[in-house]
Amino acid sequence: MRELLLAALLLSVPAGAVTLQEAVDIALLNRGDVESARMAYSSAEWDSRNADLWFLPQVTGQLAFSKNFDVQELTIPGMGSIPMGSEYTSLAGISVSVPVFVAQGPAGSRLASRAEDLSLHQSRAAEMDAVVQVVQAFYGVLLASEMMDVSREALLIAEEGFRLAELKYAAGTISRFELLQSRVAWENRQPDLISAENALENAYAGFSVALGQESDDAIQIEGSLDDRPDLLMPATLEEAMAMMQENSPDLKVARSMQLVSEAGVDMARSSFMPQLVFQTDLNYQAARNDMDFEMDDYERNLTASVALQVPLFNGFSDISGFNSARAERTAARASARSMRQATELSLVSAWNDLQAARENADATCSTVEQAMEGAEIASVSYEAGMITRLEMDQAFLALTTARTNHASALYSLRIAEAELMRALGTMEGYLND
Repeated sequence: MRELLLAALLLSVPAGAVTLQEAVDIALLNRGDVESARMAYSSAEWDSRNADLWFLPQVTGQLAFSKNFDVQELTIPGMGSIPMGSEYTSLAGISVSVPVFVAQGPAGSRLASRAEDLSLHQSRAAEMDAVVQVVQAFYGVLLASEMMDVSREALLIAEEGFRLAELKYAAGTISRFELLQSRVAWENRQPDLISAENALENAYAGFSVALGQESDDAIQIEGSLDDRPDLLMPATLEEAMAMMQENSPDLKVARSMQLVSEAGVDMARSSFMPQLVFQTDLNYQAARNDMDFEMDDYERNLTASVALQVPLFNGFSDISGFNSARAERTAARASARSMRQATELSLVSAWNDLQAARENADATCSTVEQAMEGAEIASVSYEAGMITRLEMDQAFLALTTARTNHASALYSLRIAEAELMRALGTMEGYLND
């Protein structure tokens, strides 16, 4: 079923290009860590269902055939030997055991139920972690693509400037030194383009892996660094804290860890409790000195009993198990406390990163506009002979730097948004809940 859904999703993508939402859907269907977490939850769910049925009777059927090689005989003087048993016996029956009071039953049910909740929250956290990685890889490809476009455009501008410098040098309006400057400026752009192309290939490989596919799978993307999902952002840090307390799967994992450890102590304590069990057996048994058993040979035996089992000494295994469960409870409390602190810290860090990313994006946007205007003025001025080649190169270098900084700022903004939503535990902008 999973393969069919994945194939249908890939076929629905036009021309092999995927949007961010489609990439998230593919990853959630295809990633091994997400599937592992889901299967762990499914296993815990079945364990919980089984533990909840502890009160049901246990019915056992029995069918046995045996041969006695050493039949005891009674020897009577003057009368010979009389067998005291039969050589062959046959038994068929059914046994029903009903737990009347078993302390481990409710304790095991409670432990399995809390383990199921823990597995559910862990599965949810794994999905959110996968979404954040997909977002990082998706916008990483867009950033690398933008960097390659900037490098290619800078190379073309430098090449055009060199061609213009050649014409000016041939006309005798610039010196040989200025011509060499133009050529060096052009050739210095080529390594930048090569690095940008390599970075784009690596970004695509990382994106394929983030989707749970092979690194050499060719998957194109569709989107822009300016695009972002419709996210419900909190207005203040206090509001963000409240949303985190309500929705964060990490906090739910921390709480479930404590509950599971407490249920483990209860489960270990139940081993000291007595058990009351009702059992009834219905057997049909036959004994002969040959193997020609017939229906008339069988006799019915119906018994019913109530057994009270009191643990007295189990080799200290129950005491060791109880102390071990208490130690695990202490460890779980410490781990839960650390997880809560880390979750709160991640929210504060994500909130601060988002504020800084927004300011950087706004600042670099205006810088790009100013750099573009400066580059246009420098180009016209250079053609008119009003400025030197070095001054024009500086203007275009400023434009390249401004575009690079703006693309990096937009990438940081998109990632900061995803990390804040992950800290809040609300990924509705990325997940089709």
